[in-house]
Amino acid sequence: MLPKEDWLAQAQHLCIGQKKRIRHNHERTLALDVYNNDDSWSCYCHRCKEGGTVWKQHQHIRVARVEPDRVQPVPADVLRIRDAPRYIQQQIWNLLVKKGIAPEIINEELLWYSPSANRLLLLFQGRALGRSLSELQLPKWLMYGQWQNHPRIWLTKYSPCAPVVITEDALSAHKVGFAMKSNCVTVLATLGTRLTDKALTLLLENSCKHLLIMYDGDSAGKNGAHAVKQRVSPFGITCSILELPYGYDPKDCSIAQIQALIGDKLNG
Repeated sequence: MLPKEDWLAQAQHLCIGQKKRIRHNHERTLALDVYNNDDSWSCYCHRCKEGGTVWKQHQHIRVARVEPDRVQPVPADVLRIRDAPRYIQQQIWNLLVKKGIAPEIINEELLWYSPSANRLLLLFQGRALGRSLSELQLPKWLMYGQWQNHPRIWLTKYSPCAPVVITEDALSAHKVGFAMKSNCVTVLATLGTRLTDKALTLLLENSCKHLLIMYDGDSAGKNGAHAVKQRVSPFGITCSILELPYGYDPKDCSIAQIQALIGDKLNG
């Protein structure tokens, strides 16, 4: 960890949410990024491959923060949530449980936290989805990492040539994958209500014959489900729409309800 005297004062001169690249020690070029985050000051040196964090001891200042880019590099300061401060861990678990995601549903190895982004990150194989921890921080979800040339989906369970269940968001896909862990199905999130060309190609390459759409129970979810059904029908894929009560999404359903909804379609 880099000594505080190398960078802290310069980070403290920044406005909240700002980042600046500075010179580290006697290096000839600027290589050290310093950040003033909502709850901490942090740094990362791209040459030394080291960083540091100093946590603020005061209450967060509630200022709306809008991220400009939907796909960004994975933050350099990510850490496993078990290594985050206790109050951050509590904040993350409170958010997940409030969303219907009990601790056993997502493998903790996928759960990371970025102080500079103030986001929970689902991180796997160089790609990540970041969920804001503040309701004032928009958008709620951002994509990080190596998404170029990859379908914009989030896969939570894979079974070759098996029926595929799709949800709108990653947390829903994790809950459905957990509920169906004993079944031969593939579960993924389409990260919205649109099936992209690359996602469709992935279904065809994996010989998908039965697609079950478990989108949210609102007008956008219903319209999106029917659009997906119309899109896959020319390829001989049987498509089942699992309709949820209005205002519900899969995260609002119990494990037993998810198993019953999908089981009825698989066995019907």
